[in-house]
Amino acid sequence: MKLSTRSADGRRHLSLPSPLVPMTRPTMRRRLPGNGERVVVIGAGLAGLSAALRLRSAGREVTVIEAASAVGGRCRSEQLTSAHGDFVADTGATVLTMPGLVESAVASVGIDLRANSAAKQLGLDRPWAPRRLGPAYHAQFASGRHAEVFADRDAMVAEIRRFADTKGLDREATDALAAGYLSHREWSQNVFGASFENFLAADFDGALDLLSTPAAASDLSHLGSLGAFGSLGKTAARHLPDAELQRLFTFQALYAGVAPKDARAVYTVISHMDTSMGVFYPGYSMSDVPEVMAAALRAAGGRIITADAVEHVDFSEDLIRGVHTRSGEHIACDAVVATPDLPEVGKLLTQSGRASALVSRSFARRLWRKLAPLRWSPSAVVLHGSIPTAVSSQWSSQRHHTISFGEAWDETFREITATHGRGSLMSDPSLLLTRPARTVPDRCFGNDATSAGAGAYEPLSILAPAPNLRSAHIDWDNVTEPYVQELLGVLEARGYTGISEHFRAARVDTPATWQAQHGFGAGSPFALAHSFTQTGPFRPRNARAFGVDNLVLAGSSTTPGVGVPTVILSGALAARRITGGGVL
Repeated sequence: MKLSTRSADGRRHLSLPSPLVPMTRPTMRRRLPGNGERVVVIGAGLAGLSAALRLRSAGREVTVIEAASAVGGRCRSEQLTSAHGDFVADTGATVLTMPGLVESAVASVGIDLRANSAAKQLGLDRPWAPRRLGPAYHAQFASGRHAEVFADRDAMVAEIRRFADTKGLDREATDALAAGYLSHREWSQNVFGASFENFLAADFDGALDLLSTPAAASDLSHLGSLGAFGSLGKTAARHLPDAELQRLFTFQALYAGVAPKDARAVYTVISHMDTSMGVFYPGYSMSDVPEVMAAALRAAGGRIITADAVEHVDFSEDLIRGVHTRSGEHIACDAVVATPDLPEVGKLLTQSGRASALVSRSFARRLWRKLAPLRWSPSAVVLHGSIPTAVSSQWSSQRHHTISFGEAWDETFREITATHGRGSLMSDPSLLLTRPARTVPDRCFGNDATSAGAGAYEPLSILAPAPNLRSAHIDWDNVTEPYVQELLGVLEARGYTGISEHFRAARVDTPATWQAQHGFGAGSPFALAHSFTQTGPFRPRNARAFGVDNLVLAGSSTTPGVGVPTVILSGALAARRITGGGVL
């Protein structure tokens, strides 16, 4: 399959088929020893399910073991209970981009999710039908102004012109902003096109792999000419000379664990997925994503074990030969794909008697990690609860996703990204509000849910970025409740009238609970930060992890990194280390 074409200017441009099926080429990297006929995948999140589907498509015997009671990992929806009643909340990812990657993973086992028969074939209650959100986000600024983010080019130009009018800009300044947006959009598209095939959808054995093929060398050169290794913040400012609009196209750097001014411009690919390719939402909840993948895996003959965990692995020299689960089951295997964060994988190996495996056999890699120790992304406090629709219907924003920006944007990043215990809670919070019932009215609940009457309630999640456990030493047991009240007070003051009085929390996730309940490194759901020393070939590689010859990593802590599209890609890359490629 050709993923790229050449234009008249000689440049390579990405051409993405639908459904997207990357990773069809044989790998250029080192494969694991043997054929890996029997593979155990630890973790049934998106990375684990993606790896399992690709492995099953190549004829491997696959067993996925998940500690939780349901699949999904960091992309789950759960039944919660507030004082208003029972409801479904998206307790992990709330944003779906590049849904074609989900379709691609499922297509690898011969199932077309877009076919009318797919739901029946997979035994699902509803068809796979992700819908594009328009707008993707509603942004509210401290100035009182607001802006919508549209993936559609013309709609976004119109929105920028409307925004400029609210600032009283003249025709020339308005035209400049619109032209700047178009320039930024084209630049981001070019960076994405030059990044995807050989960097985002690629794994690495070493830094020289950046130049492993003429195509990779060409793309690297093209990225350099685009200024992709400069500052994201400065590039956005050059294109969009308005501080508020700049935030719309750079706030995504938070997911990469760095401030926009410190992020490399290449991370515009994250923004591009949101702001140009579109934000989507599945039919009912975010759990639709892992559920369709799990159903496809089962239909293809894969095995998924839930509510169980791998507690011990058997070694023969430098190879894992089997795993033991908490329930007492022993599963023989030729290879293991591990998707938890690195500390959890390390703990499993240590309790299996292989502490020596935690030290790389490569002197260069040991020296690199000594000079550049692993750094984790900022974390988040997330309030999951409910609000009467009679209250929420009066708010100015009626969108699925609303970002309420504080004024002290740069200070916020300094507070949550500081290291060595110098971090702190945001003094001027920027918050993400998620209201899935705005897209799926059936998510409302209560006596009058169908009519959104006086007895109706809707789920509401509020995400507040926060320093991770290494960044700030916060006593979360005592801080959580007053901080929740502080955040609700901030929103009340910003126009969310009635939220302090009527919001009822069902669960509050903090850095402490992320670590204790899920094993996330430093209590961050966003895994390792995407600093220069933790990107591409410098990120922990997926193959021969921890010095174990048949252990492969997938998920947020390895290549390519954090986010729904990237972890799906990471699973395909992990599978390719075992199969050698050619998955279709």
